[in-house]
Amino acid sequence: MKWTNIAILFFLLELSLFIILDMRTLSLTGVINQKIEYNKALDSAIDDGVIELVEVDSQRNLVLNKEIAVEQFYQSLYANFGVMGNDRLEGKMRGYIPVILVTDEDGFYLCYSDIYNLGEETFITQRWSEKQPYAYEISDYIINFTLGTYLTVYDKNTNEVYKGEYKELIGMFQNTLLADEETFHTVRRHTIISTIEENMNYYINKHNNIAYQLGITYQFWLPEIDKTDWYRTIDDISMLVIFQGYPFSSASMDTYNRYAIGGARIRKTRVYYITEESGKKYYHKSDCPHLSNSTYLTAYFTYEECALEGLILVRKYLIWINQSCKKVLNLWLIK
Repeated sequence: MKWTNIAILFFLLELSLFIILDMRTLSLTGVINQKIEYNKALDSAIDDGVIELVEVDSQRNLVLNKEIAVEQFYQSLYANFGVMGNDRLEGKMRGYIPVILVTDEDGFYLCYSDIYNLGEETFITQRWSEKQPYAYEISDYIINFTLGTYLTVYDKNTNEVYKGEYKELIGMFQNTLLADEETFHTVRRHTIISTIEENMNYYINKHNNIAYQLGITYQFWLPEIDKTDWYRTIDDISMLVIFQGYPFSSASMDTYNRYAIGGARIRKTRVYYITEESGKKYYHKSDCPHLSNSTYLTAYFTYEECALEGLILVRKYLIWINQSCKKVLNLWLIK
């Protein structure tokens, strides 16, 4: 073989490699750009969902609208991914979401897929789990944690139930790990996270069989969720969505996999109460030592609500009592 033929052969081989690498680079660039767009679409959808997650009812209690929030999430997701109005594609889009977590103050719910038969046809629907408590067992007690420091403690020996803040019940935990406040918070977080993970794993594994009936061959799994993201989830009423196996394109073997978190940014423990003394109104944090009994008082969830309540009256004055309670300053009735 002539040297010129060998040179031409090597040139053709190198050219083929460059073409393959260039095509792969273009493909990766396309995937990266699509991933950015999908991230925006998913983040926007979960933000739309959590807007509907919590509301204050006429009795000023926080109400969890999990069904409305998840439906709003899906409607936004359909629109963002361009499948709205197409029942088949909407159904398949739901198939890429094995589970949705909604955390409440004293427990959590999981929205998952299930199948049912109607005649000879099989249908896929969304169902909700029962509310699962953040339960922990130690010594003679079963403790239901919350996202804050409020506890419900069941004494297995006496069958009595105790409720209150950790600092009020700490005497029950002498000679246990929970006697130390820092350890208490560590155990509380670990209990909440491990309980959620165990239940999510169950429904994700169940979803693999359902997804197969939708023509989705991807093997769903619980991703490793960053500790910071977990703490965001268990610090407030929140929604967490697992989105996996969505193909970037028909020609690509890559799939879009991500979890997204949205917080309602309101905590039932962030409650303020208004009291009246000598014709002057004060507002207090829920842990204020000057607040003797909040059972029959109206709850407010922001400083602004307290100030607006002050506008209903004639004139108020602001003075500091301590870090937990204040008076409304020099607010005049505007009519």
